Amino acid sequence: MPSPLNAHRARRGATLLEVVIATGCLTLLLGAIGAVAQRGRSAAEAGVSAAALSARAQRLVDRIASELMNATAESLPLAPAVGRATVQVDFRTVEGFDVVQGEIEEGVQRRIARVPSPEDPNDGIDNDGDGLVDEGQVVLVLDTASTPSRELVLASDVTEVLEGEVAGNNVDDNGNGLIDEGGLSLQWRSGGTSVAIGATVGARGAGGGVLLRTVSTIVHLRN
Repeated sequence: MPSPLNAHRARRGATLLEVVIATGCLTLLLGAIGAVAQRGRSAAEAGVSAAALSARAQRLVDRIASELMNATAESLPLAPAVGRATVQVDFRTVEGFDVVQGEIEEGVQRRIARVPSPEDPNDGIDNDGDGLVDEGQVVLVLDTASTPSRELVLASDVTEVLEGEVAGNNVDDNGNGLIDEGGLSLQWRSGGTSVAIGATVGARGAGGGVLLRTVSTIVHLRN
């Protein structure tokens, strides 16, 4: 028959074992909770990055649309070839109306264009290490005749080609009816009644991968 002392020691040993088991279970539980919280935080951060990128692309297209909406059809250059788009357009906006002559008064010639990024020249290399190769800027030149030129940067990190397109293969890879279109895509018909605008903006996401967001619209010219 165990002595009272041995029974006490047995009870103490069992209690210590229970503490060890409980501590181990608690550690596993806390670890699992931490992993779930980290995944949720990463997903939330990625979502915010995607939303912010979508907003940037939308603002760019909206700004281009607002500029071209007031352009005169006569001021647009020849339309791109069928199935092609351009990354630049020169235009003049309506500034008023000459009642005597019965003619629209145009402003100075402006330009919207995608140009190479200063930090990532067009050489096929990711020079600035942001995950994008040969990304560019979209600029608005306020007066093409002024020297030096006055321009506004409307957006950065605009990709070399539109999302889904492969540069220089003469194929409509993304199935939008255009061949080898740039990350800024501008297309209009002869007569300039409307302009189709597309843009892809990229950035490194929270998880380290590259996010792309593409926005497109069609703007109908008022004049």
